[in-house]
Amino acid sequence: MPARTTVPYEGEFYHVYNRGALRMTLFFTPHMYDLFLRLLAVFAERCHISIVAICLMPNHFHLLIRVEEGGTVDQFMQRLCSGYSRRVNQFLTRSGTMFEGRYKIKHVKNDNYFKALCRYIHLNPMKAALVEHPSAWEYSNYQECLGYRNMINGEHTFVGDMFGGQKNYEAFVHEGMSRNSIDNADLAADLAEMRAL
Repeated sequence: MPARTTVPYEGEFYHVYNRGALRMTLFFTPHMYDLFLRLLAVFAERCHISIVAICLMPNHFHLLIRVEEGGTVDQFMQRLCSGYSRRVNQFLTRSGTMFEGRYKIKHVKNDNYFKALCRYIHLNPMKAALVEHPSAWEYSNYQECLGYRNMINGEHTFVGDMFGGQKNYEAFVHEGMSRNSIDNADLAADLAEMRAL
């Protein structure tokens, strides 16, 4: 396997993405979404990774993470994906990989990139026509970032702080609901390279 071009550094933010093998379903039931979120919380803590924004979609997921002191993204993702695959395969009495391959990772280059990525992650279910509003999707931390709910573990205050308050972030997301394109060229290019579009 070729070496990664992105090497995660402590104190930096990263977008992590993976999807099901052959773009097949990763999360078959609400229990499976919940299982992934529980494993995410456990391994993030053990591997010193802060979860800033998250969205689980039926066949893929997006994470915005921050690498804390002593944090290891490779170890975190290996434990998360293999742990989830093992449990789901047991539940479905099947074997084989669940994921398309190695996870994709991109460095969050600046504040504007961070803001555009947060909005992209939290609007994902609405843009995919799974819900009519991002707050209706249970498997993202959009509501946590706004302070309306406390069900998904993570460091949700990073988002509000970046926008100067939770209401400002909510307005920013609402403003993006009617857009059909990503207004940050670097993010759009990275998403295309990650094959996340």
